[in-house]
Amino acid sequence: MPQQDEKHSKEQPIIIKKVKKYKHAGAHGGAWKVAYADFVTAMMALFIVLWVLASSEEVKNNVEAYFDNPGAFNLVTGKPVGGADINIKVVPQKGEGGEKEKKPLIIQFDQKTTDTLSKIIMEKAKEDSARAANQVIHTGDSLKKYFQDMQVQNPKLKELLESLKIEITSEGLRIELLENKESLYFKVGSAQLTPQAIEILKVLSREIGKLPNNVVIEGHTDSRKYTGKTVYSNWELSADRANSARRVLSQTGLWDGQISQVVGYADTKLRNPQNPFDLTNRRVSILIKQFGLNQFLPKINDSTAISH
Repeated sequence: MPQQDEKHSKEQPIIIKKVKKYKHAGAHGGAWKVAYADFVTAMMALFIVLWVLASSEEVKNNVEAYFDNPGAFNLVTGKPVGGADINIKVVPQKGEGGEKEKKPLIIQFDQKTTDTLSKIIMEKAKEDSARAANQVIHTGDSLKKYFQDMQVQNPKLKELLESLKIEITSEGLRIELLENKESLYFKVGSAQLTPQAIEILKVLSREIGKLPNNVVIEGHTDSRKYTGKTVYSNWELSADRANSARRVLSQTGLWDGQISQVVGYADTKLRNPQNPFDLTNRRVSILIKQFGLNQFLPKINDSTAISH
């Protein structure tokens, strides 16, 4: 019997129990942090409201102006953009429908502020104007180089490219497609562009479209009277040719709104006034208008309105 008990005890399995001990999360985990953050935020908002209520009308108006137009203030100093010389007075306007109706805020500038703003804008205008002028000149030089290389590579285009004039004027960069001979850029007596002219315009549009400048397209004729339909004259022909060039340019590279004018001048602005019948008077001009200071200089009055 003892031997049997000993054998039985040896065959009995040994069971080991492991008990995992979890650390106490403390205060129900991290949820208290979220609640505390909300509490601090609410207290901060409360203090800001109390501070605004206890402030003067001028402070309240300036706070309102900041939230309406944050860009007009320096984020570091809290002062209006332009430095300490800028003095802005905000005058809220009451609507006829009471407080619910929002009216523009009137921001009033004193004379010192007006002078300071004028100086800042003038300096910025000069910088922008010089940068834009250099960009236009660079584009003109690039186009000249491109068409010179094209002429070498394709001698058949020599006559066409030699009649393409690119020059800087007081108005900006002027590109003229001159009719040195019949049917060079347009079919005789019509506004239909030749295939070669369309390819030239496509090249021009890709480069002009890179510029921020507006474009004016002009149509010109010589003084020969139009011999086609009696109701159709050089006025219609010059305008139609300018519009044909516009159509190609706008479809192949110019951005929407870049063309500001399309004008037909007939024979009122001859390229060669000494010979009104010279073929070079027949032309389409593409004027890339130069930026002037007046394009960057808004009118600064004693007061101006900001949408509210």
